[in-house]
Amino acid sequence: MKLKLGILDQSPVTMGDTAASALTNSIHLALLAEETGFHSIMYSEHHGVEAYGSSSPELLAAIILSKTNRIKIGTAGIMMRNYSAYKIAEWAKLLSTVYPERFILGLGKAPGGLKDAVMALNNHKPVVLSNMETKLEEIIQFIRDEKGVYEGLIAQPTHVQHIPEIMWLGSGMTSAKEAAKHGIGYSFAAFMNSENGMGNTEAYLREFDGSQYFPKPSLQVAVAVSVADSIEEARRNAYGMAYQFLQSRQLASPNAVLSSEAIEKKILGTEDEEEFFTILDRIIIETPQSVDQKLQEVSEKYNTDDLLILCNMHREKDRIYTYKSIIKNNK
Repeated sequence: MKLKLGILDQSPVTMGDTAASALTNSIHLALLAEETGFHSIMYSEHHGVEAYGSSSPELLAAIILSKTNRIKIGTAGIMMRNYSAYKIAEWAKLLSTVYPERFILGLGKAPGGLKDAVMALNNHKPVVLSNMETKLEEIIQFIRDEKGVYEGLIAQPTHVQHIPEIMWLGSGMTSAKEAAKHGIGYSFAAFMNSENGMGNTEAYLREFDGSQYFPKPSLQVAVAVSVADSIEEARRNAYGMAYQFLQSRQLASPNAVLSSEAIEKKILGTEDEEEFFTILDRIIIETPQSVDQKLQEVSEKYNTDDLLILCNMHREKDRIYTYKSIIKNNK
């Protein structure tokens, strides 16, 4: 079965390089993705860390939309706690008007950065965490030109012919049920939580309310992948990505992508060694000949053909090789 493949691009910065280079790589990757037949490319939001070059996925999405013609472009996702529902709805409607049926509004509840960055984004005021679902409801109301908390307030442009797809990002059961309740898409971050994933995705499909935003469920699963000519090479290429996952789990600011040699010096013989290799084993590590079968298994496991591929590597050519191998073998 041919899969609907997308790219999750975090604009990874390589140790010793710059965010500007990472953003240039993101533009080149998007053009390659359009040329080779990927269905979508989604941009993440991170603040105050050296690991990722983009802090504004909505701006990067707008830039890439202007440079492409077919591929769907989206945010994965906008960290809602940092912005008003009104402003999110305004620019989402604008992009959907200028680029009809090509923009995907991916929304998430994560902070997008450590404490200082989140405080700075919120004018040094404590963040209210209990209103994320309410904020989602307000975004939907503004997009659909419905009456909401502000009587008579419109979000321009009004009467959008093709409202944007909305994907609710998450790795837990609460997010799955919220997405189902509001009739929006659900993007499950399997690279963060693969243990309980099937229960979450099954609940989303089972409880989806087609009378709300969209009539049919849209389930996406995001996985981390590394492909090389040998399994050992693919495994070593994934070290940088696995180390970033380890740092995030430890609530530390992730480093720019390190080489496998540098990571071995940091990890081997330390108390983090076991956890690092446990995380590494959760990454899909394959050769060009085997990767399609593995992704087919993921598709069957979660009952969806929509997979979002994350790949952060120390060498950009290895990242490109992974994406080229995946799309070439998608039959």
